[in-house]
Amino acid sequence: MRFRRKTKNGVGTGSALDLTPVVDVVFNLLIFFALSLNFAATSGGINVKLPSASSAEPVKIEQLTINLTKDGSIVYNDNTIDEAELTKTLKEVKDKDSLVIIRADNDVPHGKVVQIMDIAKSEGLSKLAFAVQASPAFPKDEESEE
Repeated sequence: MRFRRKTKNGVGTGSALDLTPVVDVVFNLLIFFALSLNFAATSGGINVKLPSASSAEPVKIEQLTINLTKDGSIVYNDNTIDEAELTKTLKEVKDKDSLVIIRADNDVPHGKVVQIMDIAKSEGLSKLAFAVQASPAFPKDEESEE
């Protein structure tokens, strides 16, 4: 875009609109939103390596999250607690229709996950779900189709 001013003799002086500041602002906004989305995807900085599943779906209702870390600790609302405290905490939950999401590390023994499920169910929370990472569908085995 060029803007020209007419002078007395009819010849215009050239002046151009500088787009460099506009590009800088747009680039900074792009970086800001990219980083914001990256940090929004993490859950409280708890390091849990989730197993993957092709049928993973996002959850959109009221939820309680229990994290089981690789070292065997239980994290509820960013606080490390033991099983007795978890039982007490889940007993105090008012809405028993809330979804309890268990985010267990891939290396946590199955028995530990079942214990947490049992604690939640014994406190009246019957809606349980497991957090997994979405993965592509498993490839079909061509030999079994013959």
